[in-house]
Amino acid sequence: MCGRFTLGKEPDSLLDYFHLHGEVPDFDMSYNIAPTQMTPIVFCDQQYRVCELMRWGLIPSWSKGPDAKFNMINARAESIEQKPAYREAFKQRRCLVPADGFYEWSGQSKPKQPYYIYEEGRSLFAFAGIWEQWSSPAQSINSFSIITTAANELMQNIHQRMPVIIRPERFDEWLFADEVDRYKKLVGPDFTSGNDIRLAYYPVSNRVNSVKHDSAELIKSL
Repeated sequence: MCGRFTLGKEPDSLLDYFHLHGEVPDFDMSYNIAPTQMTPIVFCDQQYRVCELMRWGLIPSWSKGPDAKFNMINARAESIEQKPAYREAFKQRRCLVPADGFYEWSGQSKPKQPYYIYEEGRSLFAFAGIWEQWSSPAQSINSFSIITTAANELMQNIHQRMPVIIRPERFDEWLFADEVDRYKKLVGPDFTSGNDIRLAYYPVSNRVNSVKHDSAELIKSL
């Protein structure tokens, strides 16, 4: 599972890294992005990659609206095609979730120890995601889920799940492919575990457990 992540980069860095069409919406750098918060998402608009802020926690288009009792922040790669809340978005509304790190918790006793996971070199990367639009007469909300898979060898030391990471050379294939086999393989066993990205991790303060805390201090190693 992925329950918190970071994006400590300026908006212009997304413009360059994702080769976006149009402007990047203003957003504040965050070291503790949590469910229900708004964060920039990259998706396709006709033949272009565009970016807008979306709510973390997918709201199905057919639902009555946001409901805290439904946890839709993550969609499992293994069952995404079978879940009514996810399958149409997987076919038609795939997205990239910009990040430069994420947190995971490990241990049997409570409180569990949080770890910060990042790419060596601390560059941007992108989680595979799906998005959906929910509308009512009063409002419209675009929301997303992060796709997760079985942990790779590194992540197994901390947790049994991890987010799917899409590399830049696969961005267009993930966003624009029409054939199911083409985009489905990107969350299949050959690509799901981040084996082509050099991840590293270290323990951090349990201050990250509270959404009240959001500063670069959170990603300092203990």
